[in-house]
Amino acid sequence: MYDAVIAGAGFAGLATAYFARECRVLVVEREAELGARQRSTCAAPVSWIRRLGAGSSVLWEFDRVVIHSPSGHEARIPLPERYCTIDYAEFCRRVAESLDAELALGTRVTGATVDGEGAVMHTDSGSFSGEMLVDATGWRAVVASSLRRGYAPARGRITALETVGEYDARDVHIYYGSRLVPGGYAWVFPVGNGRARIGLGSMRTLKLPKLNRRFLEFLGVERAEGTHHGGVIPCEGLREPVVSQVFVVGDAAGQVLPSTAEGIRKCFEFAEVCGRLMSRVAAGELSREEALRRYAARVEEERGFYRSMLRVQEVVYRLPDRAMDVIIGRINDPTAKRLSDMYFRGEIGMSVLGVLRSALLGR
Repeated sequence: MYDAVIAGAGFAGLATAYFARECRVLVVEREAELGARQRSTCAAPVSWIRRLGAGSSVLWEFDRVVIHSPSGHEARIPLPERYCTIDYAEFCRRVAESLDAELALGTRVTGATVDGEGAVMHTDSGSFSGEMLVDATGWRAVVASSLRRGYAPARGRITALETVGEYDARDVHIYYGSRLVPGGYAWVFPVGNGRARIGLGSMRTLKLPKLNRRFLEFLGVERAEGTHHGGVIPCEGLREPVVSQVFVVGDAAGQVLPSTAEGIRKCFEFAEVCGRLMSRVAAGELSREEALRRYAARVEEERGFYRSMLRVQEVVYRLPDRAMDVIIGRINDPTAKRLSDMYFRGEIGMSVLGVLRSALLGR
């Protein structure tokens, strides 16, 4: 009998376990090794990576994002703090080493049973009991989906693909344009030593390997790894953070921000809330029901922000190239800082569309 059983040992699962210090925790992971399968670009604030004890996983630090329009205009967006790309496997190992938790690797979660007395996580290696369960299984939300049919909707998904190539960049670069990737965007994230993670994603059904090869040619990349990684980014907005008395964290809860597809920072924020509340349950300070209620309430505080970002996504991903050219070409330094400030304060609502509209009209 554990205090908490966490399904998934990625960003969300490990961070939740990290903050559940007072709990006897079991983390169940289907891969045989931690960090065996990277599915994202793996970029997050440096402060968060160091706070979680994984500073050795940092590959490259940056404090600016450069946005490219279809015709080559650039808008330089400052970040309020330094971000970094990380070695995903190293990150997972370092965080796991700091945990006072058990790990069940190579174990696939199949579902869960929850009642008033406790909960059981079912796996292909048996069942594990705990007072609390956490679903951190990624966009498929294996546990929550087993308890609520249709929990992980098919809409609002970006399918992404990425490889590593020899490309010397210091900032992160984002490219828009139907010539490169219709209904989405392409990117370059530096990882140091003259190399970068280069990829693209779209909400449309496209042949991504072919488009990524074309993007590499566009950048003039002569050497790139033959292997790719990627997956699905759930950008449909927040899902319910609690399902049948199960905490749902990270991609499983749709905590990826629409428009930017930034998920790791928000995942860490919500994982801390979840982990600390579970610790209070284990210490006898809160009931499980009260912890679930408080976690759900904290997530719900940001639903309006996510909804606004979804509206921005619906507009931006459908804009014709000509409109994107005009908007990006007219984003000056003050406008760029204003957009960045609104985004990181969680205040970017329909006002951002006003900023973009003003840029489009040249005001």
